[in-house]
Amino acid sequence: MPPRIIPEPGNVPNVPHDAQQAYQTLKSDRVIIAPTDVGYALLASSQAGIQRIFAAKGRRESHNIGIIGTYQQHREIHLLPESKFELTRVLTEDMGMIIEIIAKFDSKSLHPRLAALDKATLSQVTKGDTVGIAIPEGPFLRELDRLCDVDPQGMLIFGTSANLTGQGQRFRIEDVEPAVLACVDLVVDYGLQKWHSYGRGGVNLDVENMQVLRMGAGYEVCRERILRWFPRLFDEAAGGLDQDPEYDRGDIH
Repeated sequence: MPPRIIPEPGNVPNVPHDAQQAYQTLKSDRVIIAPTDVGYALLASSQAGIQRIFAAKGRRESHNIGIIGTYQQHREIHLLPESKFELTRVLTEDMGMIIEIIAKFDSKSLHPRLAALDKATLSQVTKGDTVGIAIPEGPFLRELDRLCDVDPQGMLIFGTSANLTGQGQRFRIEDVEPAVLACVDLVVDYGLQKWHSYGRGGVNLDVENMQVLRMGAGYEVCRERILRWFPRLFDEAAGGLDQDPEYDRGDIH
């Protein structure tokens, strides 16, 4: 049976309504495809949903999957000095950038959101004593994650790109492979996504060590902002914020 698609053809997006529909679908242990500015994503909130996603993508079970969360979740779960929380707040909240933030968490006294996860899901979401939380920039995901924050059960959302493993981002629903579409219950189709010209996912930033793990869409902007406003946090001798050879102008120091 094909997935339900919202908004229906001929209708415009209604973010609060669409996010509520997506939230209820996820809360029922089902899987959705949702728009992000760096391409469409497969989202789930349970181990059953993650298994469906991995099977559809052809992804190894040992592979990690990230949390799609809010700045609030990032502040509650990650262990960072206040100076680095200021960095992440400015980049994501004030400047509206989509960035996956990788940092340590308290593995001995788990945050309630992590403690609620089953062992298999916790092992897929974390790597050693670190966890990645992608803070989105688009209004749909921000509203969807807000609903998680106000939910007393503290649901987390896990996500990965809506494509077969290794095949690159999909910026239109029409480009998502049939095998991937077949694993979902709901598709939120908002058309061509914002950063399609990059053909990349988002920036992955290890804030613990100030190391870029992926030069994603808009990385040259992210790098310039860090060096402009937070140079004290960056150890130039250690590297980690290299120029993007494809997009950097080459005159930012």
